Amino acid sequence: MLLREDHRTVAKLFKRFEKTSGGDTAERRNIAHGVTEELEAGKKETPRDPLAVPGTASK
Repeated sequence: MLLREDHRTVAKLFKRFEKTSGGDTAERRNIAHGVTEELEAGKKETPRDPLAVPGTASK
């Protein structure tokens, strides 16, 4: 499933982030940017039920 693959990708990025030294801010910033991109892409690809998400149901 696509969602599981996305989850694995984000989990791997978080592991890389944790292993990167605190002094390597450029690398950590790049990894954080990758996490953000993956999460944003997942939001666009995953259809949501408007009744399940508060504030999105039509009135």
